[in-house]
Amino acid sequence: MSAAGLIKTVFFTLITVGFFFIIWVYNPFAHKEVYELPEEAARIVGDPKAALEGRELFKQSCSSCHSVRYDGVYLMSVEAKPEWQKILKTMGKPILETQDGKVKIKGYYLPRDVYEAVALQDLENLKASFGKVPPDLSTIYLARGPGYLYQFIMDPQKVLPGTSMPKLFFPEYDKEAPQKVAKIVAYLRSVSEPSPSEKAKRLVMGVATVGYFILMGFILWFYRKRVLEKMGIS
Repeated sequence: MSAAGLIKTVFFTLITVGFFFIIWVYNPFAHKEVYELPEEAARIVGDPKAALEGRELFKQSCSSCHSVRYDGVYLMSVEAKPEWQKILKTMGKPILETQDGKVKIKGYYLPRDVYEAVALQDLENLKASFGKVPPDLSTIYLARGPGYLYQFIMDPQKVLPGTSMPKLFFPEYDKEAPQKVAKIVAYLRSVSEPSPSEKAKRLVMGVATVGYFILMGFILWFYRKRVLEKMGIS
């Protein structure tokens, strides 16, 4: 391989490695501002069992305004519609989970346009009450991070003055309020992030993919040199 070819190979290899580093390690779209997350809350947020409890807490406390479509959780008023279950089963995609070695249907993912058509009046009512439609929270954890979500749910006005979201948890009256909020954040984390085993699989796949590109790059450059030599081109 000529010096120029080697330089090109190294150059494109660095670009490939840099690309995957930016996408998988340093996410430029992630929220970078730091918000305090108490040690106990951080432990709960990282606990998969707490996420299960957080799902129920979310449905009880938050689903009157927010949905989590990625996990099959929709507005409370929409789920109360008589035709809702039929719509889910005919137009939704099953969300599967494994419990005790058995695969079960956790819920149904409904495309956004279908959901908004069914929930049109409910969403309009929320918009009239709050000035805008409260967002779906399927990816909010990736966008904001655990510290922000914990502090915001604990005291919305403190983090975002003027927000239309009311305060739902009061530690002065409920000693378990901080734990409940942390469990809700744990739930939102479980929806946005893959499980540890899935993360490990993706890491292996990522490393293998980068290694494949690097290996194929060297093979192609060496093969190109041999082809050029056979053609009498130096």
